[in-house]
Amino acid sequence: MNRGVFLVAIVLIASVFAAILILVLPRGAAPVGGGGGGVVEPNGGSTSKKPGKYPRGQTPKAGQEHTNPTDGSVLVWVPGGTFLMGSSDGPEDEQPRHKVRVAGFWCGKYEITNKQYKKFMGATKYPEPPVWDDSDFAGDDQPVVSLRWGEAVAYAQWSKCRLLTEAEWEYVASAGKQFEYPTATGQMSHELANYAGTGGRDKWADVTSPVGSFPPNPFGIYDLAGNAWEHCSTMYKEYPYSATDGREKLGAGHAGNRIMRGGCWHFGPEFCTTHYRRHFASHLRYDFGGLRIATSRIEGAEAAEGEGESED
Repeated sequence: MNRGVFLVAIVLIASVFAAILILVLPRGAAPVGGGGGGVVEPNGGSTSKKPGKYPRGQTPKAGQEHTNPTDGSVLVWVPGGTFLMGSSDGPEDEQPRHKVRVAGFWCGKYEITNKQYKKFMGATKYPEPPVWDDSDFAGDDQPVVSLRWGEAVAYAQWSKCRLLTEAEWEYVASAGKQFEYPTATGQMSHELANYAGTGGRDKWADVTSPVGSFPPNPFGIYDLAGNAWEHCSTMYKEYPYSATDGREKLGAGHAGNRIMRGGCWHFGPEFCTTHYRRHFASHLRYDFGGLRIATSRIEGAEAAEGEGESED
């Protein structure tokens, strides 16, 4: 066969094969190994195949709000940053004071309420908190309390979010200003938080107050001081904090002693500092244990940099 004729024949065969592929493949189909499809994160966010990135996403602005469709929680974007975690002269388990970088994340504006927890109970068949036998603690707008750590984790997962890590909680509480107390001004008074005793704005004697009854901190987050102790995801371990040393593992075999933060309506101000660590056996139930939710990603927004690691 003439060489020129042979080349023409090859080109014709290739053209016919390409036409067949166009007819057979569904519209929008991508070749094997190509793009398309996303990875669903455990917290319910949807990412592209490249972790932490979102199609056409934009980094949220500080204070930007998003309403979680599952439970109606308002989430506030807290930009990432570095802060000093712990204290230099407090209890031994708060030492040494050390630098920690926290990635930006969406933080619950309020503690989870009884009304929200009722919705969770209806969807999951979890029992009601025993403290609801007392009508003083059963109001819809009061924070849900008397939760075991596992119940707090279950709620957060049902809401397609998670609990705050201990480092995230303290970072938000210190408000980018190294506040001693997680209040609007960094000071502690009955005008700023619900804790043991009454006075000023704090008119709730030995009972929880409706969420949002006191001014928010500079990040726009309410009730970090007092009202309800807040379950964190973190296992109780010595400092310095590291998110990769096993303290953030969840599930069977990783329960151990866990952390609550922030103090509550029944405890004095010394338990409400930004750095006070309350640890407890995770299988036990305490009347004052509540929760706040968080998430690292919401579809349409890029994840911020930072891994919550200690800096030497």
